[in-house]
Amino acid sequence: MNKKYVNEIIINVSEMDNLTRTEGSIEFTVPDDLFWFKGHFPSQPLLPGVVQLNWAIYYANQIFDSKFNILSMDIVKFQCPVLPNDNIILNLVWHKQCNKLEFKYTINFNDNNKIASSGRLTLCQ
Repeated sequence: MNKKYVNEIIINVSEMDNLTRTEGSIEFTVPDDLFWFKGHFPSQPLLPGVVQLNWAIYYANQIFDSKFNILSMDIVKFQCPVLPNDNIILNLVWHKQCNKLEFKYTINFNDNNKIASSGRLTLCQ
């Protein structure tokens, strides 16, 4: 298992050998001292949705070796807040023929998974 630091998060890249050019997943734990929690909100830190969108694009660029930008957000749902120390699985599916990226953040807690957010973005290169 390879470990690397990206966006202040330790990423365990264990699935890289199983990735195709159109699908990928990354598992990580959101650190409690992450910059994005400061002020959002003081009594209960939540990971902002805009950060989740940014990370989806960032990791899509890393996994699919591209330079994507968001053209439009077709659908985005934030269903459950991402909190400090949550174990996250980020699944990405790239539909190259229509320039669509599907993403899903899943919180894994004691083998009980909850979808935190999901969506479909239209990207341009």
